[in-house]
Amino acid sequence: MKLRVLALATMTAALLTGCSGVVKPTVEVANHDSAHNIPAIDEMIIAYKTDYINKCYLPVAKKHPPENQCQSELFQMLERSYHLDYNQNHVAMASNKLLFKDIDAKIIEMSRNDPEVRNAIRAAAFTSTSEMLSYYHEKYQFDTQVEQY
Repeated sequence: MKLRVLALATMTAALLTGCSGVVKPTVEVANHDSAHNIPAIDEMIIAYKTDYINKCYLPVAKKHPPENQCQSELFQMLERSYHLDYNQNHVAMASNKLLFKDIDAKIIEMSRNDPEVRNAIRAAAFTSTSEMLSYYHEKYQFDTQVEQY
């Protein structure tokens, strides 16, 4: 009887520990109209965001101690605003700021150095660099309305 209760308690604890309540964000190519379709930028953003989720977003959302610069930067941003009472929606909001800081720089670099991207941007009917960056922010931002478990 005691063994059965102990086994049940152990299985319950293991189940609860395994369910951290963090939902892994998905990364998909955004839908664009034909005027705004620039595959090279989409591919770069997908690669950056996937890497960011695995190396920075998830460890901080799961409240693991920071192990690299990215995690430290995100954790410090969260700690300043929420102390240790942050949730996944807070991580998503902070991640939108930090991730797009790097993505913006890379898009600008691509627009200057890659002739194909530069021509596609000119043809895409963006009136300014800030409009283009805002467009990609909107298309690729993290969901900040994640249901908490």
